[in-house]
Amino acid sequence: MTNGTVLNVGLDPQVVGDPGAPSEAFPTVDAEQVRAGLAKAAAELADMGLAFETCLLGRGAGAEEKFREAVSGKHYDVIVFGGGVRLEPAMTPLFEKLINIARTHSPASVLCFNTGPQTTVDAVRRWWPRPSDAG
Repeated sequence: MTNGTVLNVGLDPQVVGDPGAPSEAFPTVDAEQVRAGLAKAAAELADMGLAFETCLLGRGAGAEEKFREAVSGKHYDVIVFGGGVRLEPAMTPLFEKLINIARTHSPASVLCFNTGPQTTVDAVRRWWPRPSDAG
């Protein structure tokens, strides 16, 4: 049984480590590290009673719409934005769009941020269980 839902938004592992689009922020992270981080996060969050879904984005056209479809179709208690879309300078315009889409289509979701594929659960733990609005 789950008591909450988490959506992880990040770069598709297929584009991580692409020599045609090198990462300034994460030059040594590769697709396998991302996949391993997602699998580990899914298992740990399941142990916490949280359902875990991913919205994996490319670097080009269509990323914004893919995210919009994800948050328009379902409520997520927590949305985690990955470092690949947040810390990569070339991704800043897309990241801004993603934040504004989340604010519009999922205003009740808590937004949090990881710093790489291994810190997704840490990001969720900062906000789950959800702190009281009074505190």
